[in-house]
Amino acid sequence: MSGLVAAHLGTIAERLFTGVMAPLVLGGAVRPGHAIGARAALALGDGERRPVDVDLAARVEVGRVRRARVLAPIDTLEPASADEWALAAALHDVLHAANPEFDAALRRGAATRILALAVETIDRVRPPSHVRAALSRHSWFARLLEVARTDTAVSWWIGSRTYLGVDPPHRLQAWPELRRVSVVATPRPLLELTPLAVDRAQLSDAVARLLTRTPLTDLSTCARQAPDFGWSEATLALVGTRAGRTLALRALERLPAAEVDAVLGRATRELLASRRGWEGPAVAVLAERALGEAERNTAQAQGARPEAAFARGLGAAAAARMLEAPEAPWSEDERRRLLAALEPATRSAAAQEARAMLAESA
Repeated sequence: MSGLVAAHLGTIAERLFTGVMAPLVLGGAVRPGHAIGARAALALGDGERRPVDVDLAARVEVGRVRRARVLAPIDTLEPASADEWALAAALHDVLHAANPEFDAALRRGAATRILALAVETIDRVRPPSHVRAALSRHSWFARLLEVARTDTAVSWWIGSRTYLGVDPPHRLQAWPELRRVSVVATPRPLLELTPLAVDRAQLSDAVARLLTRTPLTDLSTCARQAPDFGWSEATLALVGTRAGRTLALRALERLPAAEVDAVLGRATRELLASRRGWEGPAVAVLAERALGEAERNTAQAQGARPEAAFARGLGAAAAARMLEAPEAPWSEDERRRLLAALEPATRSAAAQEARAMLAESA
């Protein structure tokens, strides 16, 4: 790599780190700049890249470890990998494409191209190859869906104006009592922004694709409004391992149980209906959630939401099958107690439907 190209990438990396990656971990204003593009995004991780601001980098690493320790007892994480630099650059360009300045007849095409290049970058990044890599990515992108633009409406005695993502001039806020100045700031999540120069469905798809590349984040935010959670190859691969399923279950425990049940019930029903034979890890998650509720004697009431009842019924049926296996590690008394706690759910109509779908997909 020539010195000129390396210097250019270094400038981009520094801007990306200070404007997007650091505030994504530590909080504060996310400030995307000019589009990065797929080629530069995929080259940012070449070699060992260290931010210029050593103090900021240290605080980011502490923030990442703190985030990771919510789910796992670790003390250190590796610096950003090439894949993490590329995903951060893709997120940067997704945010840039949503800039309201593109909402003009001659500029919408540019926003669409930027978003397409961001998707190209995302698609060229492989899902994490092991659980520690999944945890590392989550330490960067856990707050991805918290990114919002603050729109500020300023009104005064003779007019009003709304500032999209920028601070109003101080002069408009002068003499507030005399000029009857009112300032209302409204945070707007990325997928609810308006005006928008790109197609909203394409923007949502880009965010969904990004989440599949950080599957622990995908599961940790599964109760979100948009984009809808669905079992992907990456999330199934993660929960298909014992360590990955443990992290996922810890993350799910931090969310409202009824909402998680409804989301996982819908997603697992769709997975079973696809008849691809990939449902094993998803069913294992539901089974362990059901066992956890039975052990705590906190089984949820049936019949509230159909998808939630489906998840509980399927989970209870799978959990009962685990308990009845000859090699089951529970004592006889414990096994009987858990089976009794699971019985209402295993006999539900939702459980019967789930068993029928499992049989059809086998």
